[in-house]
Amino acid sequence: MNNRTLLKYHSFLGLIAGVFLFTLGITGSVLVFSEDIDFLLFDKYTATKSTNELQLDKAIIEVQKKFPDWSTRIINFERGKAIQFDLRKLDVKQYAFLNPVSGKITTVIDANSPLTKWLLKFHYSLQIGLLGEILIFLAGIVFFLSLITGIVVYRKVILKTLLFQKKLNKSSKQRYYSTLHRYVGVWALMLNLLIVLTGIILSFNVVASGLQKTSKPTIPLIKISIEKVLSDIKKQYPDFTVTYIRLPASEDGKIVFNGSFKGDPFYLSKYYNKIAVEYKTGEVISVSKISESDFISKLLSSILPMHSGHYGNWFIKIIYCFIGLSGPFLSITGYFIWLKRKRLV
Repeated sequence: MNNRTLLKYHSFLGLIAGVFLFTLGITGSVLVFSEDIDFLLFDKYTATKSTNELQLDKAIIEVQKKFPDWSTRIINFERGKAIQFDLRKLDVKQYAFLNPVSGKITTVIDANSPLTKWLLKFHYSLQIGLLGEILIFLAGIVFFLSLITGIVVYRKVILKTLLFQKKLNKSSKQRYYSTLHRYVGVWALMLNLLIVLTGIILSFNVVASGLQKTSKPTIPLIKISIEKVLSDIKKQYPDFTVTYIRLPASEDGKIVFNGSFKGDPFYLSKYYNKIAVEYKTGEVISVSKISESDFISKLLSSILPMHSGHYGNWFIKIIYCFIGLSGPFLSITGYFIWLKRKRLV
């Protein structure tokens, strides 16, 4: 296959992925800062109280009484701050905020209404459910193929472009946009490959989850003291910091404490560290450390942080943001180049 034919395939694939690249790139660039945006949006609900108390057990009883059939996660239980619950039931997701002193509910909001949650749903499904999830998955594959064909087409000038040895050709609009397209594509290449590969895996998991039949769960009541379990975990595993608690979603389920072990690599997801506890007795059943897992588990653990850029500081996030914007830029310049070539034919 000659270079001219490959260029046609590259342009064709770029056109197909273009519309999706534009929406995914814009939303993805904003979602890089989702944790920072959420902090600002929810600060009024989680503001520090004039206390050091944490009535977590009272809060759990209150939530299970008001939301008996909801799958429950506790995502903020810092002393002196409102306790935040993540409540899920089929396609509905809500956040409940409870007073750390009384354990009473103060606010319940739709978790999909804040900006970042809406953007995240749009980023993975275009807000149209399973069909959107499948389209995003297919668009990711097309974008990946477009990157591969782009590597083959521009293989002889990649190094020269990285070393700024290829100047922008301003002799015509077509050539100018063509060289600009090449520069942005080459400089964003490696990170775009990382983002698109991890995105395809995440998108596949979203589609697979959407195809599964969901049954009504039987949520058991928690009668043991979670506060005591947290204290016991701290004594037994002093190098483990709990940041997320999943209450059992079925009668044979377990309470799962996720978090970070001291010395964990920055690129591994904290949700792969698990301490499972029997919800009837409070006994620790199993401990899973991602740092001691096999290569595949570590790889799977790193996919979400590497895709979202949440493992890094502001500098890393800004780089991810610009790389995310390269997708929309490449789709626009690619369309312009294709349009000019078509007119010349």
